[in-house]
Amino acid sequence: MNGPNLPVCEPSEACKENELFKKKVLYSTGCFYELTKWMIVFLVLLSWIHFFVVTIFIVDGISMEPNFHNGQYIMVDRFHYLFGTPQRGDVVVLKFPGDPDHKKYIKRIIGIPGDHLTIKNGLVYVNNRLLKENYIPASFKTLPNVNRLLSTNEYFLMGDNRPNSSDSRIWGIAEKRYLIGKAWIVLYPNLQVIKSEEY
Repeated sequence: MNGPNLPVCEPSEACKENELFKKKVLYSTGCFYELTKWMIVFLVLLSWIHFFVVTIFIVDGISMEPNFHNGQYIMVDRFHYLFGTPQRGDVVVLKFPGDPDHKKYIKRIIGIPGDHLTIKNGLVYVNNRLLKENYIPASFKTLPNVNRLLSTNEYFLMGDNRPNSSDSRIWGIAEKRYLIGKAWIVLYPNLQVIKSEEY
C-alpha cells in the first residue's frame, strides 16, 4: 500500500542563487585555468624563440655608421649560428669577452679562424690580400697596426665606423660562443634585409 503523497519541497530563491553562484565560480575557475595554461605555453614558446631562433637588438651608438644607425631595431638570426659557421663579412651581434659591462655590440666579422689579419697604414689585409671594404668611406682609416694569426674558433670583428668603434682592436678577439647571432633584418625605421659582404 502506497503511503500518503508528501508535498514536494521547492528550493527557495536563496538556494537557487547559491547554486547559480557556484556554477559561475566553477566556470570562472575553469576559464582562468585555461587562460593561465595558454599564457604559460606562450611565454615558454616566446623564450624558446628568443634564445634559439630570433631576437631583437636595438643599435646603440655610432660604431656601425654609415650602414647602421643609433636607434635602429634589428632582427637577429640566432638559429643560423647554431648549425652554421660565421663568415667573413657577416654583421653580428655579440658580447665581447673583455668587456666588463657585458654589453651587446653590433660589429662586422673581418677575420675568421685560420686568417692572418694585418692592419697597416690604415688599411686591412687578410691573408696578405688587401680587403676591399666598399661599405666604409675611404676617409675612414683603420688604426692601430695589427698583426694577428687567428687560431681555431677565433673571430676578429670591427665596427664600420673605424675611428669611433670599440671592437677587436680594443677588446681582443671573440670566440664563436660570444656571437649571439647574425644581423638579419632592419625592422625599424625602414624595413631592410641585411646582406653580408662577399670578399
